[in-house]
Amino acid sequence: MAKKILIIDDEKDMRVYLEAVFRKAGYEAETASNGDEGLWMAETHLPDLITLDVLMPKKSGVKAYRGLRSSPKTREIPIVVLTGLTRLDDFFGDLGDLPKPDALVEKPIDRDRFIATVASILGT
Repeated sequence: MAKKILIIDDEKDMRVYLEAVFRKAGYEAETASNGDEGLWMAETHLPDLITLDVLMPKKSGVKAYRGLRSSPKTREIPIVVLTGLTRLDDFFGDLGDLPKPDALVEKPIDRDRFIATVASILGT
């Protein structure tokens, strides 16, 4: 059975692109357009991996990350943070007891390296 990936990104073009990349690589993919929707979908659908944009309206990627890592339902799901920012420490700062993301990937994405990272995390 194919692994499920939840894409949380406010940019429609990026959601469509990542969904196509994941499906071509043999994964199932679902999308959410903001942090609130992403948290709900993650807790409801329990994906095998989440990709998370940092800068989003409604609930930023940082707040969504804290919510995902704080929820008993989603805290163990691997998270790959996608961003065009070069100084992520400015946005993540001190995560306290929360673990760092499983991977940080800069936009624009190198598709082959990105899929290799995802495959490595998922053990596929």
